[in-house]
Amino acid sequence: MFQNYLPTWLRYIYHENLFFFGIETIQAVNTRDLVKKKMVYLYLCNYAQSHPELTLLAVNTLQKDCSDDNPMIRGLALRSMCSLKASTVIEYQLPFLKKGLVDTAPYVRQTAVMGCGKIHQSYPSLVAENNIVNKLYEMLKDSDPQVAINCVAVLDEILKDEGGI
Repeated sequence: MFQNYLPTWLRYIYHENLFFFGIETIQAVNTRDLVKKKMVYLYLCNYAQSHPELTLLAVNTLQKDCSDDNPMIRGLALRSMCSLKASTVIEYQLPFLKKGLVDTAPYVRQTAVMGCGKIHQSYPSLVAENNIVNKLYEMLKDSDPQVAINCVAVLDEILKDEGGI
């Protein structure tokens, strides 16, 4: 079914409201094809704020993908989850963000660090309330240099009102 919508979807993705795809699009995310997943997640992130009911339907799928065996799918789902701008999903974002910060895969940890910056932009008080700054300071010693560099960038952004790190 997804393949039938693909040409139209690509043509209109940034120009028109694609909400008419709704449920079919969410069902299309149940694929192992990373390209299709990326496109569906992009759709969900673009329309989350204007269609919170669609977002709530998608959160279950994103949560499932955040626990997938493939670190690319976990990272992609976490990135998409943190990109959702609907206020109704913040309670679902934080547990998976914290889980991503301690993931075994560097890509997922890196994505979780960047997700902390996204959450801070929308809900700065949640970062302080959930002790995320301290966790990011701990992650400066991460074995993966990309994770450590992203921690520096995110911490500098979070702490810019205090003069940065």
